[in-house]
Amino acid sequence: MFSPWTHFAYHQRTDKKMTENNIIELTPFRADLARALTRRGERFLAAADLAGEVAALEPLEAYYLVREMGFEQALPILRVLSHEQLQACLDLDCWNRYDFTVDSLDEWLAPFAAIDAETLAQTFLSLDYVLQLLFLTQTVTAYDPDTDQVPPEDEGHETVRAMTPDGFYLLELKEPGLALKVHPFTLLDALYQSDPGATHRLLSEIRVDLPTQIEEEALRFRSGRMEDLGFATPGEAMVLFSRPPAHQPLPRPQEPLDSAVTRLPSVYAAPLLETTLLQRALSLVTAPNSLSRLEQELVWVINSAIMAYGEKPQDIEHITAIVSRVRDTISLGLEVLTQEKPPCPPDGAQAAAKAADLLEIWPLADLFRHGYGATMILQEEVRQALAEPRFAEWYNLPDTEQSDEPADRLERAFIAGLLGRQPLRGGFDPGNAETVRAFACLAEIAAAQARLTRLTAHFRSQP
Repeated sequence: MFSPWTHFAYHQRTDKKMTENNIIELTPFRADLARALTRRGERFLAAADLAGEVAALEPLEAYYLVREMGFEQALPILRVLSHEQLQACLDLDCWNRYDFTVDSLDEWLAPFAAIDAETLAQTFLSLDYVLQLLFLTQTVTAYDPDTDQVPPEDEGHETVRAMTPDGFYLLELKEPGLALKVHPFTLLDALYQSDPGATHRLLSEIRVDLPTQIEEEALRFRSGRMEDLGFATPGEAMVLFSRPPAHQPLPRPQEPLDSAVTRLPSVYAAPLLETTLLQRALSLVTAPNSLSRLEQELVWVINSAIMAYGEKPQDIEHITAIVSRVRDTISLGLEVLTQEKPPCPPDGAQAAAKAADLLEIWPLADLFRHGYGATMILQEEVRQALAEPRFAEWYNLPDTEQSDEPADRLERAFIAGLLGRQPLRGGFDPGNAETVRAFACLAEIAAAQARLTRLTAHFRSQP
């Protein structure tokens, strides 16, 4: 068997460089994927200079490395994360769209609390100041017993209170039933041991600042940092699911932009190993600056797709699926544009060469939109099919009345896939009818149209 790293098909424009051992060298893009995949898992942990290796990670790479490994296994990495890397991890994990999630920050604090109180305190105090305020204002209420009207304890509800070590404030848990790994009082005790002055200032501010104001300010800072990581707002990300521009844009600069993201994280790199028109086109890009800019754009499109689909980055399995969708949809967009006059076979060398030329002109987000636009005909056709009463009656049957026949489940999954925000290819896996993938080529769209025609004819022929 051949190694996947040494057995590639090369386009005629790319020279086949042979080593003395007759092994074909990696294209620049494949080499970048190979390097990305070394920045993951146990192999990374075994590095002689782990701190140096972690310091060299971009924030997005560090985040996915920790998430893929899990907190327990990644503890040596967590200990040496920089402020920027840790803040990026929290920005990605601790918000549900526009709402802060206390338990997510608690999950990130727990590994540091397991080391010792000083590490917990120093880690918390290294976070963005407004994030510190936000966590405390959502978990504790601070009363000044000398000036505040402290409400009496409610006998019908559990009340958990404690005085601060300096005697200034009476603390009360806002949600005693909230199961956190790091108790807020334990955190505050560690903070007082480490820096009493800083802790006193934090509690003073949460007494006078409104929680909604703190959250709005934290969200504003977080949005700016997320933009630096290539994550558009959910509203801006939805442009991916819009009609593509009709006119070809002017050639664009090939230099990478100044950004916190310049490399493909390993989680994104793995699905890009699969041979697609996008992969074949990127393998023809040899100019380092052009390739770096394209990889940077690819990360941004993937990040935008994550936001547009409403996914959370910590779900690695879902993120891998989204990377595959982006890969296939861009490949479809490239094929659509390569079929403009004169058309050429999509699997041929000429198509890859034309696709590589398109990468120099079209932003990858617009290529995604061209791929998305090509699938919209399927959504229009399935909606027309559902106007047929018998078809609609079959599809809208309650779950309890649906057939258990595998073929029936596959057909339902096929229709459901076409009705989503992005029409997807479903009902093709007999072992798992719910499996969906993006349409990756025009041939798959044609096959789906033929399948829909047959299904529609079936219901029209019924008495």
